[in-house]
Amino acid sequence: MPRRDYTRACYENARVSVALFIRHGKASAFSTDYDQLSEPGFEQSERLGEWLADQRLDVHAVFVGPRKRQAQTHEVVARVLSERGAALPAPVVLPELDEHAGLALVFKLLPLLAAEDPALRVIVEATVRGEPPSPDDVLAAFKRITRRWVRGEVGHDEVEPWSAFRARVARAMGRIASIGRGKAALVFTSAGAIASAAAESLAIRDEERVLDLSWSLYNSSVTELDFANERWGLRTFNVTSHLRDRRLVTSV
Repeated sequence: MPRRDYTRACYENARVSVALFIRHGKASAFSTDYDQLSEPGFEQSERLGEWLADQRLDVHAVFVGPRKRQAQTHEVVARVLSERGAALPAPVVLPELDEHAGLALVFKLLPLLAAEDPALRVIVEATVRGEPPSPDDVLAAFKRITRRWVRGEVGHDEVEPWSAFRARVARAMGRIASIGRGKAALVFTSAGAIASAAAESLAIRDEERVLDLSWSLYNSSVTELDFANERWGLRTFNVTSHLRDRRLVTSV
């Protein structure tokens, strides 16, 4: 991707603002604390900070989701930018930028759904025997259950519904848009929230397609949306120009 002066692009039309939605760096998947950046996650965030510094983006607002992995990604980026002489505004924590509750739903429903789904039953039986399921099996189960969830086939009283998740991301977009015209914002969040925001900007109403978009997002990727009042548009999606080392291109 060629070098681009985002500030100039933003101000070419003072009626339009831009928001760079950033997925957090690689978390510590399949560990006791998923909500913690892994070593590659910290490195991805550093490369992202360097790339953002090169873009000469004049940032007017920073929004961060409530999770530790989202905050850690912001902290690393802010440190790198500061070292390059580009300080960021103080971050605003938006609970609406939290990830969806798909993982919590899986833990709640897996034993029940395993009774009717042979693929899920394999995972439950292995766990009962004290054998940890493989990461591939866990990820497959997560995708199977969440796909049924977004179709409205399954749910749990203690888990935020998919429709409520979509609505709160829309509220977050309204808050971001309140910064006004001709501005630029950085938004640190997770794959589901970014996919939901992109879907809103494209008026996608196929909820399974929104979920599919979330699966495609890489760690520390940048998705650029523009906005003017209540109108949103998609400029770029899932950009990883800063990850020149293919080792750092991850999605879990």
